[in-house]
Amino acid sequence: MGPLFLYYVLIFLLEAESVLTKITQIPRHLIIEKGQEVKMRCEEDTQVTRMFWYQQSPEKGLVLVLYSVGKDNTENGDDPQGFKAQRPETNIFILSKSSPEPRNSGMYFCSSD
Repeated sequence: MGPLFLYYVLIFLLEAESVLTKITQIPRHLIIEKGQEVKMRCEEDTQVTRMFWYQQSPEKGLVLVLYSVGKDNTENGDDPQGFKAQRPETNIFILSKSSPEPRNSGMYFCSSD
């Protein structure tokens, strides 16, 4: 390998910038009783456009519940299960349901891109 090849590889690596997003789910852990209102808040630190809420359960695996492509926008995912969402700010995505049911049991994950 000549020095010119290494120069181009170095330039390519310098231009391949990676942006890491810090996602915070509030609360981190939540256990509720049937019929008790649930609200989960997701915050991220890079002002991304798209945010997603997923549910993971043993029965269905990982399923997209709701997503958003920008502030004040929410869309149903593959299985919304009666959940509602709010996107009051670009970096905040809230998932809620007034009367959760046993089928809503599972782990919930927020992501963005």
